[in-house]
Amino acid sequence: MVRVSRFALRMLPLLLLVSPVFAQESKTVTSEGVAVVQGANMDIARDAAISDAQQKAVEQAIGILIDSQTQVENFQVISDSILSQTKGYIKRYNVVREAQEDNLLRVTITAEVALGKLGDDLSAIGILMGQMHKPRTMILVAEQNIGQEWVAWWWYGSGHVHAQQTDMAIIDNTLMDKFNEKGFEMIDHQAAAQDIKVTQAYSVQDLSVQQARTLGNQAHAEVVITGKGLAKLYGNVGGGLKSVQADLSLRAVRTDTGQVLATAMTHAAAVHISETAAGNDALKKAATEAAEQLTTKILAQYSKEVGGTRSVNITVNGLNKTQFVKFKDVLRNQVRGIKGLNERSFTNGVAKMSVDSKNSAQIISDELSLKDFGTFSVEVVSSTANQLELRVVPK
Repeated sequence: MVRVSRFALRMLPLLLLVSPVFAQESKTVTSEGVAVVQGANMDIARDAAISDAQQKAVEQAIGILIDSQTQVENFQVISDSILSQTKGYIKRYNVVREAQEDNLLRVTITAEVALGKLGDDLSAIGILMGQMHKPRTMILVAEQNIGQEWVAWWWYGSGHVHAQQTDMAIIDNTLMDKFNEKGFEMIDHQAAAQDIKVTQAYSVQDLSVQQARTLGNQAHAEVVITGKGLAKLYGNVGGGLKSVQADLSLRAVRTDTGQVLATAMTHAAAVHISETAAGNDALKKAATEAAEQLTTKILAQYSKEVGGTRSVNITVNGLNKTQFVKFKDVLRNQVRGIKGLNERSFTNGVAKMSVDSKNSAQIISDELSLKDFGTFSVEVVSSTANQLELRVVPK
């Protein structure tokens, strides 16, 4: 009979709190590598041709994530930072064809390339973020340790948001560090607080999507991370040690459209003679795992948009029905990168629609402002990366 100690029984629930590891998106591509056969050294030539094919497979995957112009502009950086470690992105490969032509050996492979890791590294060297127009991210997360009140980083005071003077910023600091490591451009909410004016309604533990958008827009952030984390005492585990569990739920919200880019729910546990120290450790572990989940999901979304299409919301003011038909025709057929158009509403001269576009709203606005609509033109009222507002100007 196997005996299980009371300590092990107490610790078992903590061991079950480990969060799952999310699989990264991958892409299977076909590529050909070539190598020179020196003498009878066929094995050496084969290895060289496979390495060449693997590099070309990664180059194809880079092309999925970023456009050709960006590749040309950043050729040296990509070569030094990405192509120098090609094998790190190849999850698996198969040789599907091998043929010798005189002294050349050609090898064709199918390779599964980890787009998630590739996008992650492109982000870290600034290329992916540059393609996304370097969205700025702000963290507004409430946290509570053992014996502490909720720490809110966004409450109203004298017409402005103020950061509470406290050492409790475990989650905030951990997220900030991890996002910085991945190449995200961060906004310090404490430094931005003097520019943010809100009401007492914002003194809450968990901001709504609309509240996050309001605060983020005032601080000129394109993305806001909101949520809350709680550390609570689980019990004594012997030897004067206390076990503490931390629960954390977060979401990343785009401030221009309200789109939820990613969510994360993590749990972590820690043991220490001090329950406060155990709480700090548990909160940090939970925040570290949450940062990994969020950055992976956000970068996957950014990679998808850069390599494919993004949804751009367009509002046009001052249109009549005939003008609306003309506008849609020009948008569909004369603006580069438009892959689909979805009409949302047309009321009292205001048309709302969304388009699937390979380009950002700013690029679309530049093109539309130069188009000839016949009896009218349009001018830009405002634009963000994913949202565009226009108005009709009669000729």
